[in-house]
Amino acid sequence: MRNRLFISIILTIILITSCSFEPISMPEDDNSDIIFNFGGEKYIPVNPEWSGAAWNFSNPTDIFISLDDYIYVADSGNARVVVMAKNGIVVQNDDFGNDFSDLTHITKVDSPEVSINPVGICVDSKLNVFIVDNSKNIYVWNQYINNIRNSYPEGKDSIATEITYINYNTGEEIVLLPHQFYTSVTLESNSFTIKDVTFISDPVKLDSIYKPHVFYTEFEEEGAQFVSVVAAPFGDNQVYACDRLQQRVASIYTGRSSYLKLRNGNTLWQHQGFYYYNVATAGTGAGTVNDPKGITVDESGNIYYTQLGENFSFHKMSYISSITGWASAFALDKNEIMDLYRFDALYDVATSEEGNILVVDRGANEVQVYANDGEFIRKAGTRFAQTDTTLVDSVLIDGILTAVEKDTIITIEYSDVLNSPRSVAVEEGMVYIVDSGNNRILRYQLSTGIDIDIDQELGQ
Repeated sequence: MRNRLFISIILTIILITSCSFEPISMPEDDNSDIIFNFGGEKYIPVNPEWSGAAWNFSNPTDIFISLDDYIYVADSGNARVVVMAKNGIVVQNDDFGNDFSDLTHITKVDSPEVSINPVGICVDSKLNVFIVDNSKNIYVWNQYINNIRNSYPEGKDSIATEITYINYNTGEEIVLLPHQFYTSVTLESNSFTIKDVTFISDPVKLDSIYKPHVFYTEFEEEGAQFVSVVAAPFGDNQVYACDRLQQRVASIYTGRSSYLKLRNGNTLWQHQGFYYYNVATAGTGAGTVNDPKGITVDESGNIYYTQLGENFSFHKMSYISSITGWASAFALDKNEIMDLYRFDALYDVATSEEGNILVVDRGANEVQVYANDGEFIRKAGTRFAQTDTTLVDSVLIDGILTAVEKDTIITIEYSDVLNSPRSVAVEEGMVYIVDSGNNRILRYQLSTGIDIDIDQELGQ
């Protein structure tokens, strides 16, 4: 269905010479801002909203768009991850061999009666789907190996129990058992190659790898409470996770843990997580952690995270060197997004292809958009209303400064559309907002014209 959205532009009155305004009687609303750039860009809603029986969301908490253009939603109340196409249609399986049924109700591998209620989700370049659930565990499910298993139903898969490496320059051979597989990267960097592999069919072990399973667990006595997760850019072999219990952003290294022969005959490494280091730790200054919430990375590897603790709600971290480590890229009084008391309750963050920063202020029921230097641009997830009013302007008439009343129309922006939003994603100019309090996903697109044609796809 195609809808035509008409947005009225009111010609502004140009105020000249010593303009001053008298108080104006405005509609009372605690969640409103007066907008004077009537013809400027605004985020307009794209219909239909994704809610109701077709989606049946129950406390959705996070959203992520993968490289293959699927939209993943952590639907915490239903203990599942919802996978959707860009048109909003929920995908159980597709024509490319993908089967997402393992995500429709996530349980622990060793205790299938225990549900996993995801609160954070991300997908890396290898199609690993990482999930956190407010526990000390980070879970993973790999889309690719499940695709191969589903595409070759008559084939057989197997798992390695022993790998022999050889250095053909020296003739040295080294045999690795599964608990040593993580050292294979070091061997390969020192001129060793695989000579022989012993594979066996172990259905129980294989099923535990194909299903969502523990990627990393915190074994330290103090434990962990992972609330969000994001994968580092391609080639970095790390994921970053916000830990609310230890008040930190942890780097988890992805090390080799199992070697599979898939049903199409190809071999592939699977990975588990190993604690690497902390990007940021507890504190109240810039670049520290105090009740963290959302996290993301940009293509340059910068880390952005939000938090509810005192002082700074938003942080951007940049890697300096192996000696210095990570440091805050933004500072108070230099970057507007770092202003104290700017946000009510900042929950999530995303970055656009242009480098803009989008943050979800759950307390204010809105999404705010900032430039890559942290300067405010506009809001999203709001609505606009126009109202008649009278402006009082001082102008020179025959050399005498005279007060003149002018009837005009102004636009007011209201933050009353969303109800406790939790997450945001953006791609190709489309903003996706997880409106948790209303159990729905809303979409917004930036408008620069007065007559917008938007192709609408019913997600039914």
